[in-house]
Amino acid sequence: MELNRNYKFRLYPNKQEINFLENFFFGKNQAWNFALNYKIEELKRNSNLAKQDKKFTKFKDLYILVTNHLKERGISFNSGVIQDELRKLDDTFSKFHSKNCGFPKFKLSQSIEQSSIIRNQATSFDFETMKTKIFRNSIKMKFHRNFPDGFHFTGGILKRESDGNYYMIANIKFEQELKENQNQSECAIDLNVNNIAISDSNGKRRLIKLEDFSKSKYSKTYIKLQKQLSKRYKNKNFSQNTKKLQIRANKIYKKIKNRKEDRFHKISKDLTENYGRITIEKLEIKKMKESKSHRLNRLISDVSWNSLIQKMKYKAEQKNATLREINPTYSSQRCNQCGYISKNNRKSQSDFNCENCNYTTNADLNAADNLLDYDNWSLEQKTLISSWNQNLCIENVD
Repeated sequence: MELNRNYKFRLYPNKQEINFLENFFFGKNQAWNFALNYKIEELKRNSNLAKQDKKFTKFKDLYILVTNHLKERGISFNSGVIQDELRKLDDTFSKFHSKNCGFPKFKLSQSIEQSSIIRNQATSFDFETMKTKIFRNSIKMKFHRNFPDGFHFTGGILKRESDGNYYMIANIKFEQELKENQNQSECAIDLNVNNIAISDSNGKRRLIKLEDFSKSKYSKTYIKLQKQLSKRYKNKNFSQNTKKLQIRANKIYKKIKNRKEDRFHKISKDLTENYGRITIEKLEIKKMKESKSHRLNRLISDVSWNSLIQKMKYKAEQKNATLREINPTYSSQRCNQCGYISKNNRKSQSDFNCENCNYTTNADLNAADNLLDYDNWSLEQKTLISSWNQNLCIENVD
């Protein structure tokens, strides 16, 4: 089976190489901005014309205009990168017209975060010298993990992240023989902003407490830096000192993000190695963020459920384990012992006490038990919803 994976490596460029990377990002951004401005003017010219009279510049002609503009300004560029930028711009406009995203924006070269697509022809790896060659510039790279045997490098992304560090995200393809997963154990997971509840077919139940990343994020140092930055940006102060303050704040945020990612990698690895089948609740995260509670919205954003789910998905694929997402409706209200469903069963965020049989347990663990037993009571759930809908129709007729 052919697998497609991304490997992220840290780059350690010297001053000369940093200067090259900054000029590279600057040229790419200027090409994007010129092309975007040209398309905006073109849209204005065609706005009052009939459909048959509208004329738009072809890709090849726009590429020539962009490259001539960069040459006139004495900006160095790579033709492949410029073509990729123009394709991205066309794709963004297509998504805008189909209402899948907003209108394209101009790119700021002053921004700390920068990224660019790198084709496989422009990049090579030297594992002996621990360097990667990007457009004939050899840059030191930390190979903290090895590529799988028989890999094929298909391209990547060159990035400067919010903390000012440079990274290469290499996209590779490789063949891997998927062995039959002999693990017959199954588990179900209930996700919460405070913990992860796990119930498995072996009768084990446990809670994995999540660190309060939001509390760490909004530490005194971070809040102080944010206040200083807020004043500077309000006064339109974009000096080098402002940039240094922004990097300091970004480094704090990046540390918290790295801790969170490390935690989720360990959890996902543990689950996919020990269970052949994993059941998780299908969460509508965007809708959940529409809550009127700003605190709840912030907690949902900070906990990053989707990051954990995506890690479990690709690791389950590598280990030939089954991962399914199911509708969690009534899983938090249903008593796993007697099947009685009532919103009053859940007394608080953590306490569950069945009104019918007086079964008492942790609310999240009870929900995980229901998700594990979903195949046995999902029909019961559908029947219940159908009967409620019929009663509602009768009441409306009356």
